[in-house]
Amino acid sequence: MKKVKWVMLAATLVLGTASLQAGSASDYYRHLAGTSAFSANNLYLHSGWYSMDGAGDHIDMRNANFVGSYYFGKIGDTWRPFVLGGFGLSDIEQDNVDLGSGNLGDVELDSTYWKLGGGINYNPTANVGLVLGASGMWMRSDGSYDNGSDPVMKKYFGHDSDTAIYDIFGSVNLHTRINGYKPYADLTVHYLTIDYDYDLSDTKGWNTDLSAGVYTPTLTTWLELPVRAQFFVAANFLDSDLSDITGFSDAYHAGASLLWKIGPKIHLFNDAFRDTELSFNLQGSTGGNNLNGWKASVSFNIAKF
Repeated sequence: MKKVKWVMLAATLVLGTASLQAGSASDYYRHLAGTSAFSANNLYLHSGWYSMDGAGDHIDMRNANFVGSYYFGKIGDTWRPFVLGGFGLSDIEQDNVDLGSGNLGDVELDSTYWKLGGGINYNPTANVGLVLGASGMWMRSDGSYDNGSDPVMKKYFGHDSDTAIYDIFGSVNLHTRINGYKPYADLTVHYLTIDYDYDLSDTKGWNTDLSAGVYTPTLTTWLELPVRAQFFVAANFLDSDLSDITGFSDAYHAGASLLWKIGPKIHLFNDAFRDTELSFNLQGSTGGNNLNGWKASVSFNIAKF
């Protein structure tokens, strides 16, 4: 199991969702704010280059994240509490919004957010890990409404606003070692609540994440330090309440990473970071509503299993 994981992601997410049927400005605000919050909170979708070709909308979203987790105790301990946290920036916008009555103008939510949480990791055996945790992410958005005069659109998009997403999650992790290879599989179930500003009703729903992969033995060395690889597949499944907000109900991912063990070059705190790896990751995605795209990221992993 991992002791510390720091991830820094900076990329552009291009999300063109299917046009909403004729609806209200408040529904559309919930759609954009909810999409931004879910994407920032989700491990497999919160950074990258994506497109969704629906009925003609072209929504652009860009974000950057710095998130991490710290597991107390030692690898192999039966009980390991952990904390997680981070912060990020997000910008989601659309020109020529049409809710069924013609062009209403251009909207934008330029956001900053931070995340905090924790939980407990229980390891009944050396190859099984169980996790129960919770987190909150709070997003402050600077709204913008241009090239339009609709007073209701201005109410929701012409002012600062707040969105929060609360995540209660549980997961099962299976991992082993075979001839130097380390295969693993994860199942995580989330119960999410998206809390909006303007006294709008919350969105609550379930999200299930599946992932499986393998870490290779050392493949080569760089500057006399070992390099290994990771290959993985993953999937997200959203219930109808969440998919109504995000515009898709399922997403599938496959990717690979190169992990360079730079720990011996980090002398801070003596040997505390001796297992640190610098990871270069590339992921492709596809899914419902013609979702497809790529994610590139760089991460620091410390004391991974």
